[in-house]
Amino acid sequence: MMLFVFGLLLTRVVGGDISWAECNLAEVNGYLHEYCLTTDSNFTSFKCPRSNITYNPDTGRDRGSNYAFFSIVCPSDPGFYQVCGHGGYTGFRELAGTPLLCGTFICDDSTATGVFYDWLYRCLGTCKNTELNMVGCNDNTKCNNICDNFFSVINVCSDESDCNGVQYGMWCEEGLYYYDYVPPSSICNGYLSCDNGKDEIGCLNRTVADHTTCQHTLSSMTIRIQDNMRCFFPDYSICENGQDQTNCSDPERVVMQCLSQGYPTTISKWGYCKGYTLCDDGYNNACVDPELGCNIHKGQLCDGYRDCSNGGDETCQDITSVTCIRRFHSPNVEKNVSLPIPLEWVMDGEVDCLDGMDEDEGNWKVCGTDYYARYQELGTKCEEVLLCPSERNYIDLTKLCDRINTCSFEEKLCKAARQTEIDVTNLIDTFNNRPGGYFIQHCFPAGPSDLEMKLGKCNTVEHTAGFVKTVLNVQQPVLVSIPETKVDCSHLFGANYVFAACNNICMNAECPLRTIPGDTCINKKDSIVRALADTSSPSTTTLSKTAVPGFYDSKIFPCDNKNCVSYRDVCNLIDDCGDGSDEKICANHFPCTNYSELVALSQVCDGVVHCRDFSDECSQSCPSANKNIFGNHFLRSASLSTGLLATSLNTISLVKSVWELPRQKTYEMFLNKSAIVMVNLGDLMIGVYLLLISYFDYTYKADYCQEKYRWFSSSECSFLGVLSTTGSQLSLFAMTMLSLTRVANIGNLVQRDLFSYKSASRLALLLISPIVASVMIAVTPILSSTEDYFVNGLYYYGSTLFFTPVSKISHYKVFKEYFGGRSMSWDKASFSWEAIRSMVKEMFSSDHGGITNSTVHFYGNDGVCVFKYLVTRDDPQWVFSTSILLVNFLCFIFILVSYGYISFKTQQSGRNVGAPTGRQGANRALQAKISALILTDFFCWVPLSIVSFLHLSEAINASTWYPFFSILIIPINSVINPLLYDSTFYFGLLFGPARVLRRTANSFITALQTFSEQEPVEGTSPLQETAL
Repeated sequence: MMLFVFGLLLTRVVGGDISWAECNLAEVNGYLHEYCLTTDSNFTSFKCPRSNITYNPDTGRDRGSNYAFFSIVCPSDPGFYQVCGHGGYTGFRELAGTPLLCGTFICDDSTATGVFYDWLYRCLGTCKNTELNMVGCNDNTKCNNICDNFFSVINVCSDESDCNGVQYGMWCEEGLYYYDYVPPSSICNGYLSCDNGKDEIGCLNRTVADHTTCQHTLSSMTIRIQDNMRCFFPDYSICENGQDQTNCSDPERVVMQCLSQGYPTTISKWGYCKGYTLCDDGYNNACVDPELGCNIHKGQLCDGYRDCSNGGDETCQDITSVTCIRRFHSPNVEKNVSLPIPLEWVMDGEVDCLDGMDEDEGNWKVCGTDYYARYQELGTKCEEVLLCPSERNYIDLTKLCDRINTCSFEEKLCKAARQTEIDVTNLIDTFNNRPGGYFIQHCFPAGPSDLEMKLGKCNTVEHTAGFVKTVLNVQQPVLVSIPETKVDCSHLFGANYVFAACNNICMNAECPLRTIPGDTCINKKDSIVRALADTSSPSTTTLSKTAVPGFYDSKIFPCDNKNCVSYRDVCNLIDDCGDGSDEKICANHFPCTNYSELVALSQVCDGVVHCRDFSDECSQSCPSANKNIFGNHFLRSASLSTGLLATSLNTISLVKSVWELPRQKTYEMFLNKSAIVMVNLGDLMIGVYLLLISYFDYTYKADYCQEKYRWFSSSECSFLGVLSTTGSQLSLFAMTMLSLTRVANIGNLVQRDLFSYKSASRLALLLISPIVASVMIAVTPILSSTEDYFVNGLYYYGSTLFFTPVSKISHYKVFKEYFGGRSMSWDKASFSWEAIRSMVKEMFSSDHGGITNSTVHFYGNDGVCVFKYLVTRDDPQWVFSTSILLVNFLCFIFILVSYGYISFKTQQSGRNVGAPTGRQGANRALQAKISALILTDFFCWVPLSIVSFLHLSEAINASTWYPFFSILIIPINSVINPLLYDSTFYFGLLFGPARVLRRTANSFITALQTFSEQEPVEGTSPLQETAL
């Protein structure tokens, strides 16, 4: 059992008034014992636990490391810890509820004074641990590949003599030394076992050695291998080269067939992975280590049976769907079963399938070339890989950034690409080693971003770890400075988290530590030791060796898969165990939904993507995250309704204005009507934009959060940006031109001829200018020639290296890690997007289309895809955006002044003429229209201008306000303009729907009549007519 102990618990010397000259801690095969040098006879004895009684192990009488003798049984050791490490078997077992710390029976030795331990549970002799009542003894002893009667004086291993109809060894008519049965290892060994010597007859072979002969391990003579000597279990080896494990007569003991010295042969289940050269092609030694301490044949991989203790042999990530009967038959798997072929077997030069299909090129597809050529199943798609040219290696993109350095630079490359990730290795070390203990750094009011040590502001008390236990009577308590009250531990990681949680100072976390089983830490066999814990019941604790000889550290966490990691590797957002058990109990992380990735709680809903499936930003735990383009139902409804209004009203007004355009006989009238047509056209484009953005919002629905960067970089988003920008600018410029025209011609009773060359040229210039200016403003940001100024980044859809769009500076940092020795310095001018694409292309293979990326253009700054009005001085486009915004604001000021002047002149004209009743009504209507024009323009451009300049000065952060402005502010004029510039709609608002229908019908009827000069409206002056 594991006792939760902090610090360096064990010291080198044990003091005390005892009769030995020196006592020390001795490590015996992974277990700590106290050994002492006596003062009188100058020999070493071991002390019984918690006692001054000593015992002497007689290791000289070990037989094949199967058992050892002891002078006494320690009375203070009910679990028989004294035997731990002195024999070959040291596993922890429990029988009948009584723990045996090293899995042994303690039995009387009938041949000497003392006891021995029986690790095979044969229960021979008189057992000292009689309370077990022989429960757990091996009853099925025949043909279990164990010499269960090894300690018998008669017929040793006879229980293994006849198995599955095959005889192993021989029986004597009368054996020497009371032996009647001769096991295979005693045949042809140069010593007579049978009285008549038949066990040595026909053994010597004086010819050249071949597959039927071998050199005996005992006599070193070249002997002929007899049939009854073959394929016996290898505890008692016969041939030095293992040739006795070939040509098995029992098919149950066969695992494979091959040619041996040119002859067909079979290989037993004890003839592989031993280093013997049995198969001419070496296939019996085609072995792998799926995990530390587990060496198996490659044919045992992914066969459905767990051969390694933590299942490393069944972790099959690169397994194909193609199956075959394997050439190697695992002794634990049913024979002649077709099993899947691991991809690494394909065309590797070794035939692994009986039919050889794994080495038949016709069954596989070749992907890549040169050192990154690889095979895949037919019908699958070849994908690109990350190249490691200096190492002549490559990384499959599905395994990139998996925290395994397939190439030496992988970890650094991934950290550079994902700059927003917390550097967990730094967080683990944020506690300081103080004299006598540790300081838990818990004062992080701003979370992980605020890592400065704040000793003066953090009230702590020194505390001796409450669960420190003595080990072998030695204790060194550890002082830990902890908070005076319970704190939030969600921003602590590694040893910080363990110290805090296990000292019960966390409000939201429990101690992740637990008992350590006796058979754990298989990945640290060379660096761990076990010691008897100071408890009343038998238990052990696991310790780790330190750099100082004789000192041991207890900061060990046991994984579910029997591996072990240090406290610094627990709750650190990394699966250090390999099975996630070091992280699953921790309360400081968020698990990504579709991948085995963990992110810190502070990284959830922070507006930055950390999970490749976007679950840290798109889950239900992020209520403020935009799950769709608009972010809420109100804006979605407003966009659709405003779009329908703007589209329908401007379509009617546009058709009507175009229909009436031929009737305009003078320059002024035609220019006025043409400007209204352009206003209608621009506002119609805004309406269409709103309908389209509503459509895309509906199309993406809840998938938008995961797909938003793909949307940002799409051609559809760029098109909507151009459409909305062209529409808003055209409408604004046309309104400005209309204001200019009306101011210039107010009160001008002399009408110019429309068809004169001078008038036509001037008219064409005035009409084309707003259109060209609007299109240029909208299109310039998406031109390839201007991408170094307007492109925000590149998006690599589905990439495991980049989750979000990558800027120039981020590319530069990645290039520094990848290209290493290549001289590079940050120069924004020299790092063009064309050069960046070229360097990215060098990083990846390009045999199957290459790594694709899309450009996040000027309009891809928000889901609504509008002009980038909200910029800061760090933004490379801030001059362009601010300039356009300033131009628009000046246009608004000009419109404001123009219509103010028109209003003034109209009122002055009315007073001069005497203003009859009809004219006074028209005057009031004109004033109302002017007021509406000024008010709508004010609400459209003034709030946007103010917010944009406040955002530019960084007084506020309005980067999330784009949906509000694009749906509710900018489209105001698009809905109001047709009502103001079209008298039909305007008078309808004043006098009701019936009047609207009548005036609309009259307009179309009049348009069909002969074009003639019309009389002014009764009561309307020429000045008012021009203004309207």
